[in-house]
Amino acid sequence: MSFLQFLKDAVEWNTFYMYDAFAMSFRAIFVYFLGVIIARSNKKIIGIRTPFNFMLFVMLGSIFANAIIMVETFLSIMIAACVLIILNYAMKTIAFHSTLVERFVKGTAVELVHDGHINWENMNSHGITKRELLNELATQAHTYTLDKIKIAILASDGTINFIYK
Repeated sequence: MSFLQFLKDAVEWNTFYMYDAFAMSFRAIFVYFLGVIIARSNKKIIGIRTPFNFMLFVMLGSIFANAIIMVETFLSIMIAACVLIILNYAMKTIAFHSTLVERFVKGTAVELVHDGHINWENMNSHGITKRELLNELATQAHTYTLDKIKIAILASDGTINFIYK
């Protein structure tokens, strides 16, 4: 078996059909433009990093990948993507009107430091080590001491924000 034959077998050249390649390319273009429409219709969905948005990105990525590859289920996969987008919009609308749903979907900020003293219970419950806190403090405030910090907050997107005294 020659190297050229090995390469043909590796890329399945014998079972390659031009129609399949064009159909898959068309589905990829369609999915791409649907993704652009989703991104442009809601500017916040791309800009804000929340666990809920991350989960939505992963789910949409999986759905869109299947839509490109699977011929038989293209329409049903596109319907599933639209349902997921509508559900996301509905959850955002409900969260806007209900603080309970907003806290569930978006999470709440947690105080890690108050007047220079570390709240170890909150640090432990969210898996933040003292070294992580101090590294973030050094990055943002260019210091390793908590003396000048009034409050340090773990935001719902996972970032740590500092309010100075």
